[in-house]
Amino acid sequence: MTPPKRGIPMPIVSPARALAGRTKTLAVAVAVAACLAVAGPAAAQQPASAAGQALKEACKGDYKTLCSGVQPGGGRIVACLKQQADKLSPGCKQALTAAQSAKQAGGAKQ
Repeated sequence: MTPPKRGIPMPIVSPARALAGRTKTLAVAVAVAACLAVAGPAAAQQPASAAGQALKEACKGDYKTLCSGVQPGGGRIVACLKQQADKLSPGCKQALTAAQSAKQAGGAKQ
């Protein structure tokens, strides 16, 4: 058996303590991975959400005039606005086009 080298003493770490350190590192890695998994789709949806909000603002009057009888949800209002495209205000037409582009771009990224 070779005698231990002098100079730098070796730290004594119990197996339980070493495992606790690895567990903590693993927990941090899992937490970071979970954050990245959630942040990716959320970031992809932001442009579509902004375009959707702009669409609501720009088409509020057109909705009241042309599609007020349509129940919101499931894309029914947007479908109604598309059907009435020739009667839409210029701002609403532009917002509708921008929202469609943002939605398509968001779908392509995912």
